[in-house]
Amino acid sequence: MIKTNLKKRIIPIILIENLQVVSTKNFNDSRVFGNVEQTIEVFSRRDVDEIIVLDISCTKNNYSFDTKILKMISNNTMMPFAYGGGIKTLADIEKCLKNGCDKVVINNYIRKNDNFLSNAINEFGKQAITVSMDYYSKNNKYYIYDHAISKKTNIKLFDYLKSINKVGCGEIIVTSIDADGLLKGYNLNPIKTIRNIVDFPIIVNGGCGSPEHMLKAFKSEADACGAGSIFYHTQNSYGDVKNYLKKNKVNVR
Repeated sequence: MIKTNLKKRIIPIILIENLQVVSTKNFNDSRVFGNVEQTIEVFSRRDVDEIIVLDISCTKNNYSFDTKILKMISNNTMMPFAYGGGIKTLADIEKCLKNGCDKVVINNYIRKNDNFLSNAINEFGKQAITVSMDYYSKNNKYYIYDHAISKKTNIKLFDYLKSINKVGCGEIIVTSIDADGLLKGYNLNPIKTIRNIVDFPIIVNGGCGSPEHMLKAFKSEADACGAGSIFYHTQNSYGDVKNYLKKNKVNVR
């Protein structure tokens, strides 16, 4: 376990499905929120520090990602951004980085290809690779959820994290399918255990509905909070959230 004095981060996570920005509940009930370009422009005007863009239709439908989206983002904003969706090869990663991405996000393809993560790190460096994992709870235990095929697996979350930690990466995103889109708060129960397992920053995701939820996450040793619905379905802006956290003595970026 590594603890640092790095500033905490608030990261809008933008889900794209069929070239539209969407929000979900429990990884279902996908609802269109708006246009990708307009959404990026809004976050850019609000001086967001960074964003994560995930094209969920690429993986589900086995599509290759569209570099037009990457070029649109990089041409319309100075925000650093990470992209995930449909990345299967080292050439895909290189294409993303050449088209403006600061990082790439890789999820289920790592589990299907044992050497992909280590090869990616050797080629591009740990700082360029973010590992994402979705999980569900059952009988107070946590297991990996495969979003590509919308199926629960029997892979234990903590065991999987140990295998990722052996290889390394720049950071991880852990998303609770049980909390996703409900605006009732993050599932923080596994976070301290995760903190003791991994040696890299943790981005918690799924369920944020108020600035208080982020405050609780940071007190539970999360390094960053990923969020989408709070910015779409509540009155809280990015600036509101950051100001609240600063008032509560959180060292945010």
